[in-house]
This record gives sequence, C-alpha cells and structure tokens, in this order.
Amino acid sequence: MIQKIYLLIIISCLTLQINAQESIKLNTKKSIIIWEGNKLFSFGSHDGTVNFKEGEVMVKDNKITKGSFIIDMTSIQSNEKETWVNDLVAHLKHKDFFDVQNNPTAKIVFTNIKYVGDGFVQITADLTINKITKSVFFVAEQDDAKKQLETRLKIDRTDWNITYKSQGKTSIKDHIISDAISFKVHLNF
Repeated sequence: MIQKIYLLIIISCLTLQINAQESIKLNTKKSIIIWEGNKLFSFGSHDGTVNFKEGEVMVKDNKITKGSFIIDMTSIQSNEKETWVNDLVAHLKHKDFFDVQNNPTAKIVFTNIKYVGDGFVQITADLTINKITKSVFFVAEQDDAKKQLETRLKIDRTDWNITYKSQGKTSIKDHIISDAISFKVHLNF
C-alpha cells in the first residue's frame, strides 16, 4: 500500500512538472508601441508612442502559450517636435479617436499561438479599443536570448469605431486620414 502511495506521489509530481508553465511579467519600462497614421491622398503623417501598463506571457519549454497585455492609452505621445504637437496629442485622446477619458486602457489577449520556425510565431489575438474587441493577426519574432518579442501590424481603425476624417466620412480628399494605423510593437521581459 505504501508503494502505491509513493507511486501516486511520484506520478503527480511528474505530471505537475510536465504541465508546468512559467508566468513571465512584461518589463513595461523597456516595452513600447510605436504608432503611425497617414493621410490618404497626401504625404502627411503622424507617429508616436504609447506605453504598456502591464502584461505577462505564459511560457512552456521556451514557447509562449498565452499572453495578455494592458496598454496605457493616457500615455499616447507624438514623436514630432512642432509647436502644435500638444494639440495633436489632445485630439488623439479626445472622443474623436481614443476617448481616453472613458477608455484609459486598451487590451490585447493572445487567443492562438503557432510557432512556424526560426523564432517566428503566428499570433491571433483579441484587441480591445474603445470597449470594442476585434480579432487581429500578426507574425512576431521571438528572441529568447534577449527575452524579446517584436512585431508589426496594421489595423483598420474604423473597426473600433474611430471614424474621424475617415474615407467614408470626409469628402475632401486632401483631408482624409487613412483608416489604417500601423504599429511596431517591442515587448521585453
């Protein structure tokens, strides 16, 4: 009987080790999102950054199995140096765009992760902006030595009800802002 109990304990311990996943917190000081928006029929564009509030990934055998991140929408900044840049940032935080007063955070949750070789990962995720959640897909590069995950993606801002000077809402071509917003995402753990 004692041998059976020991055997059950050993099997339980091995099962826990096999299924063990490590939670790794995001280093929010070293992680960043770089955004870029463009005009549709002219050469004007704006770019800047937004920070993460928190995040973590679950890792098993050096492979990410889950991920969840909170984006601090109050941290939106522009990389431009012009005197009007404060007006631009205030407008991005206004209800015309991200309505930061009512939506101070955005969220991204990995829903499907597939490793495709040489450190590249296909990720499907739920992205929540302005209380609207939509699925996005991107390919990321994982660098285990540097503990980094980097990707680029584009979204159609109108899917999150951000329609200010959108193609369907503005008639003067020179003033239309592209519906696509591009992001470069650098995650450090």
